[in-house]
Amino acid sequence: MKKKLKKEILRKLFHLYQLPVIVGYIVLKYYFSEGIAVFALAIVLMLIIELESLRLEWKVKVPDFLGIMRKHERSRVTGSLYMIISTIIVFSVFDFKIALVALLLTVFGDLASAIIGIRFGKHRLKNGKSWEGLIGGLVINLLVAMIFLAQYPLVAITMAAVASFTELTTYKLDDNLTVPLFSAFFGHTIAYVLGISFVQLTNPMQDLYIFLQTFL
Repeated sequence: MKKKLKKEILRKLFHLYQLPVIVGYIVLKYYFSEGIAVFALAIVLMLIIELESLRLEWKVKVPDFLGIMRKHERSRVTGSLYMIISTIIVFSVFDFKIALVALLLTVFGDLASAIIGIRFGKHRLKNGKSWEGLIGGLVINLLVAMIFLAQYPLVAITMAAVASFTELTTYKLDDNLTVPLFSAFFGHTIAYVLGISFVQLTNPMQDLYIFLQTFL
């Protein structure tokens, strides 16, 4: 159990690489333009595709120094590709703050649900996930969503709940793709129904400042 927990913690902490990507997007969007920021994400996507192509198409062995790669990932694309694709989609399609929250829910909610599920999970589902992990992930998702969407609790609660439910029920697909897309879609929909627009209310650097104060 300890070995499995340690491996999962390392694996999820590795997924924190997404945070510099988000910060980079915010900085480029604020100081230059949204087009340049999205183009930078496209460059990251192309680099990941090339690396995955070398590994899968050309059979170039990529060292797994931390031993965090799952067995099935050795013969198929890893979650990093799905994560950057979902990042480009949500930032391009949805309001900035909705997209930002959706991505942070994916990072921190997944981390919490996995670790709590392994450490305390006793009530398992058929896909191996647990109700304890769901509750732990939901609590973290609610915390993250309320930090950025405190003025709009219904939007925050909806996004947190959708993110947790999607993570719980995603098995065949990759939750790095499903969680941000579904949580952003439902959050954006609720905001639209309520007549909320985040475009004029959001300063990217303010969100970055809040994020650094809260999590770093």
